[in-house]
Amino acid sequence: MSKPIYIAIASPKGGVGKTSLTVLAASILQYHRGYDVAVVDCNHPVYTIARLRQQESEELNWQSLIRLKYRIPCTPYPIICTPVREALNRVERHCADNPPRCILFDLPPLMRTEGTVQLLSAMDAVLFPITGSPMDMEAVRHFIDILGEQILTMGKGNIRELYLLRNMIQAWEREEADERSRTLADETGALLMQTSLSHSRLYRPLLSERRRGICTLFPPHGGKLSHLCNGLGDELHEILQRLCTE
Repeated sequence: MSKPIYIAIASPKGGVGKTSLTVLAASILQYHRGYDVAVVDCNHPVYTIARLRQQESEELNWQSLIRLKYRIPCTPYPIICTPVREALNRVERHCADNPPRCILFDLPPLMRTEGTVQLLSAMDAVLFPITGSPMDMEAVRHFIDILGEQILTMGKGNIRELYLLRNMIQAWEREEADERSRTLADETGALLMQTSLSHSRLYRPLLSERRRGICTLFPPHGGKLSHLCNGLGDELHEILQRLCTE
């Protein structure tokens, strides 16, 4: 029985779209690509993703859920709520009988959170959403430096790849954001993903089946979102395939 691939969605700062990206990635992999996925919500005590799932379940009426059941060939992915310091033990218990293929960890923004370094050291890959803000990018650069000092160069962890994903990019800043992102990738050794998510309501969690957006209970849908699912889904699939074979 093979070990699941662990991928952390991490950032030293809040407000960069980590949680929305986690939901989007999990929904694409589970509902579009057929992967068996689990999500670990480490945002104690709020547990944003779990709260979103609860709101979705309450606001979608019974008939909508029945239609959803027939439209989606797989069950909704589980959401494991846990503080960072307890995450690895909780995940091991969850995976004891039937481990998923991939587990996505949505981490809180503070590097100083107890247990963060230990948890990150167990990841196969870490994905950093980066906005067009130079301050946000500098914070990620510092975060990666800390990872290098405490995990990567010491050879104590499992991390094999670091990724940068441009997120919440305004149209007017795209060119500069792309240039800064490439520079950050060159200087840190992280891999810059081709996918770039614009600053749009489409990529935020929405709580109605009739509105276009992302949701934990059903696949992302709508014109731009469908196109996004193809591009981001291809990249995520390639990452998982590579991590599985390395």
